[in-house]
Amino acid sequence: MQPKTRLGRRKEVILKNIWEPLDFLGKSLMGDLWRTTYLSIQDAIALSILLQVPGLIGQWIIGKSFSDFSVCLKESALSPTRYACFIIVTSDFLLWIVLAGRIIGRFWADLKDLRQGNRRGGYGSGQP
Repeated sequence: MQPKTRLGRRKEVILKNIWEPLDFLGKSLMGDLWRTTYLSIQDAIALSILLQVPGLIGQWIIGKSFSDFSVCLKESALSPTRYACFIIVTSDFLLWIVLAGRIIGRFWADLKDLRQGNRRGGYGSGQP
C-alpha cells in the first residue's frame, strides 16, 4: 500500500533511507541472527510503549501518578482512586511479565536452534 499524501510519501522515503543502510549493516555484521535481533528490539519498543499506557490513563483521568502498591495504600480505603491505583499498578506488573516472557521465549528458541546447528530457524524467522 503506497501512501497517498505528500507527507506520507516523504515519511516513507525518510524511513527507507534510514532502514536500508541499517538493514545492510545488520545483515553484514550478524548474518541470520539480524532478523531475530531486529524483532527483539521492535518488540521491546512496542511493549515499552504499552507499559506507559496504564500510567498515562491514570494521569489523565485521575490526575495522579501511580508507581507501586505503597502509593495505593496511601489513598483512602473508600476512595475509588485506591482501587484504580491497584488496577494500574497490577496492569503495569503484568505487562512486564509479558515482556520478560517474550524475551525469554525468543532467547530459548534461538538457543535451541544454535545447539542444533540450524541458524535459519528460530523465533520470528517464519520457519519451524
